[in-house]
Amino acid sequence: MNAILENFDTLTLVVIAILALLTSAVHGATGVGGGFLLSALLAPIVGVAPIVPVVSVSLLISHSSRAILNIENFDKSAFLAVAVPAVPCICATAFLYGRMSSSLIAVILGCVILISIPVRRWAKARQIKASRRTLQGVGAIYGGLAGVSISPGMILVPFMLGHGLTKEQFVATMAVIALLANVIRVGVFGATDLLNSQYILIGVLCGIMTIPGNWIGRTVLRRMTNDSHSRFVDILVVLGALNFFWLAVR
Repeated sequence: MNAILENFDTLTLVVIAILALLTSAVHGATGVGGGFLLSALLAPIVGVAPIVPVVSVSLLISHSSRAILNIENFDKSAFLAVAVPAVPCICATAFLYGRMSSSLIAVILGCVILISIPVRRWAKARQIKASRRTLQGVGAIYGGLAGVSISPGMILVPFMLGHGLTKEQFVATMAVIALLANVIRVGVFGATDLLNSQYILIGVLCGIMTIPGNWIGRTVLRRMTNDSHSRFVDILVVLGALNFFWLAVR
């Protein structure tokens, strides 16, 4: 804890904890959004460059708790279709992350988040039906983006739903996919010195606060319709993307 207090006072740590609680509740309700929303809110506090390593540590805990809470709805077939091609791509791009400038990172984060809206609406308008082979192709794209950004899972949304998953299966399966991505990212970042003790402790603090947040989100999810779920996700996407573009310009 002393490592955190060297640069962050107690009030700042309380604010970080509250942000983690609120954004994980959103994540628990939507299946997506919590990671990039937390990164968007934390970036002005901890900086842009460390944001992916910090949030990756937090999401290890968050996705683990969400996966456990929703494990009965997990779809193993959809998970394997995405995960197998994604793993090597995550490793490759996470290694490149440490060589990027803060402005480039912010732009990439904003673009990845924002592009998910037209992709999802395009797929919905065509009532896309995603086969296992389609999920494998999208999984490779997801993996390439997951190594350098927080929430490329948005790209998976139309294809996972188009594969026939219910919103409960979607939330559970996306949690396990995201958990795998964060395990790989943290491993690569740790091996390349992108994670120091201070960033790890902040990530753990955020991760602990996501546990009650995920429970709150799960309760909200059960009361949401598919349409309200979709609109809420779109609003979060736009706000998160605009925040990162602002950080890049600043």
